[in-house]
Amino acid sequence: MEEIPKEQVLFKRSMRSVLVLSVIYAVACNVFLYAAYFNSGIIKLSYLICVIMILAFAAPIVKLFRNRHWYFPAFIFLFWIPLSVILAFVLSQVLPLSDNQTDFGLLLVYFLILNVLVMVLGLSLGMLVNACWLLWDKSKQNQKR
Repeated sequence: MEEIPKEQVLFKRSMRSVLVLSVIYAVACNVFLYAAYFNSGIIKLSYLICVIMILAFAAPIVKLFRNRHWYFPAFIFLFWIPLSVILAFVLSQVLPLSDNQTDFGLLLVYFLILNVLVMVLGLSLGMLVNACWLLWDKSKQNQKR
């Protein structure tokens, strides 16, 4: 049997991580939206929850993409968009919503903006930490020479 090169294994693992994190982040963002719909107290704490989500979204990126594919999390956003829309549609069919669609529409716009900001800032923070880590390791290797 032919042995798979290490680079190919790392590439597949990174892409799998991108897809899994996209699904997890889409679920988290939709849970945030629907939790706010059913509990108005979450709207008051939305900025605090967003900061916690940014840190929670950045942590797996720092952990999983510390290899040479540190820039792969940018693809999470591309997969997150359709997954989030599909999940939002499914949840709108499953969960009972009121007849007043205007309230939900305004809430949806507000949380869409918050969720996009959370995604961009969480991904950027994780990628920035990994880029700094990579530069730090390279500078330490150059100092040893």
